[in-house]
Amino acid sequence: MSVAGILASVSACGKDEGAGDAPDRDEIPVERPVELVTDSYTAYPSGANACADSYLTLKFASEPQLGSSGRIRIIGGDGTVADMIDMADVSAGRQQMTDRTPFNTAMDAVGSSYTGYYRIVWYDPVYVDGNTVTIRLHSDKLEYEGTYSVEIDEGVIVADGFGGIEAGEWTFSVMPRPEDDSRVTVGSRDCDFMTVQGAVNFACSCGQSREVTVAVSEGVYREPLYIRSKNNLTIEGEGRDRTIIMFDNCNDYSDGVGSGVKTVPEPGEPVGSAGGRSVVLVENCDMLHFRNISVENTHGHGSQAETVYFNSNDGRMTVVGCNFTGEQDTLELKGWCLFRSCTVTGDVDFIWGYAKAALFESCEIRSCENANGGYVVQARCASGDRGFVFLNCELTAESGVEDGSVWLARSGGSASYYDNVTYVNCRMGDHIADAGWYGSPSPNPSSAAGGNGWKEYGSLDISGAAADLSARYPGSSVISSAEYESLYRDAAAVFSDCPHGISWAE
Repeated sequence: MSVAGILASVSACGKDEGAGDAPDRDEIPVERPVELVTDSYTAYPSGANACADSYLTLKFASEPQLGSSGRIRIIGGDGTVADMIDMADVSAGRQQMTDRTPFNTAMDAVGSSYTGYYRIVWYDPVYVDGNTVTIRLHSDKLEYEGTYSVEIDEGVIVADGFGGIEAGEWTFSVMPRPEDDSRVTVGSRDCDFMTVQGAVNFACSCGQSREVTVAVSEGVYREPLYIRSKNNLTIEGEGRDRTIIMFDNCNDYSDGVGSGVKTVPEPGEPVGSAGGRSVVLVENCDMLHFRNISVENTHGHGSQAETVYFNSNDGRMTVVGCNFTGEQDTLELKGWCLFRSCTVTGDVDFIWGYAKAALFESCEIRSCENANGGYVVQARCASGDRGFVFLNCELTAESGVEDGSVWLARSGGSASYYDNVTYVNCRMGDHIADAGWYGSPSPNPSSAAGGNGWKEYGSLDISGAAADLSARYPGSSVISSAEYESLYRDAAAVFSDCPHGISWAE
C-alpha cells in the first residue's frame, strides 16, 4: 500500500469536517507515536496514535537481562489496570498445558470479544534481542482512542542506570479505529496494526461475512494466531520469503489440537481448554485465503507441531504461493482446501487430517532433513471423500534424507477412517521408497476400491521419466484413465462433490 493509502486508513488528527477548503485526508500528515528518550533508555510508543496492538520496546546502551520477579502494568486513563505481566510467571517456563493447567500471565488469551472465543496459549510476553527488550501485551487489551501509562517494577529489567518506570513517566494513546473495513495493513509503526492477530481481531469486528483483506508487510511476525467464525478473510504478504509468521509451539507445550474458550480465566483458574499445538488455529471459518506468506512452526523435531490446523468441517480454504514449514504434522486439514504453487515441509505425517477434499496443485512437498523413515500423509477420511490429492506436484528431499527412506502415506490404523490419498502426475525423488505406501498397520480399505484407499496415476521419477511401480504396496492401485478424467484431472473434478460448487476453486 502507498504512503497515501496508509494515511487514508487512519483518522487524521485535527481535520475540520465542515471546512469547505480543507485539504484531502491524504494531504494531512498523521501524528504518529514517537520514541521517549531518557538518560538510561529509549521507549516506544510514546505520544499519539499508537496501534491498538502495539508491542512495547525499550532500548538500552548495552545488552540488558530479564529479572525473575516484579511486574509490568499498563494503566488505563481511568486508573484501572488494563494489562499485567508477572515476571515470576515468565521465568517459571512452560509445562505441558492441559485443560486443568492454571492460567497465568505467561499465557495469552488470543482472540477478541467480537467472536466470543479465546485461544489459551503459552507465548513470549517479554524477550531480549540485542540491546532491546520487547514487551508483548496480551491480546485485545488496548481500546481505540484510549490513553495508557506503562509501569515497570525495579528488577524486571536489569540494565545500567535503569531502576524501573513509575506511573506517568511513559504514556501513549491509541489511534481511532481504522475507517476502511475492507482492507487494513500490518507491519511497521505507520500501519494500521503491528501484529497479524490485531488485524484479524479487527476483521472479526467487521462482521462474520464482510470481505476483509489483511495486507501484511515484509517482516517476521512472532505470534500464534486464532481465527474463529470469520468468513471471506484474506491474509496476504509481500512474498513467501519476505513475510513470515513464526512461533514455537508443540504438543509438549499444549496437549492436543486445541479449541477456544468463551471466558478468559482469572489467574490461577484452570484454562478450561488448552489452545493447541499449532501456530495458526482456525475454527468455524469459510473462504479463508492465504496469499504470498510463510507460516513456520520453529519447534523442530520430536513433537507434533502444526503450522495450521484448519478445523472447519464444511469450510473452504484457498492457499496460493505460500510456504508451510514444520516437522511432525505440519498441516492438519478438514473441510475443502486448495493449495496452489506452495511448498510444504516436514518429516512425519506432515500433511494429515480429516479433509473432505484437500488438493495440492503444482506444489513442492519437501521432506526435511529429519525425514528418514518418515511419512508424507496420514488421511482420516470418510468413505467416498476425495481426501488428499496431489496433482502435478514434486516430491523433494533436503540434504541427508536417504534414498528409499520416505513413504507416500501410512494409515492411522482405525476402521473408523478411510485412507484416501491420491498422487496424480507427480514427480517423486529417490527418497520415496519403492513400495511407496507403508503397509503397517493395514490401511482401510486393505485394497483400494470404490474411490477409497491409496492410489496413484502417471507417477514420474524426479527427471520426468515414468516411475517403476512394480514394487508398490499390493493394497494400493493405479487408477484408470476414466477415473483420472472424472475425479482427479483438475480442481473442478476434485471438488465436484463440494456443496459450495466449484467456482471458488477456479
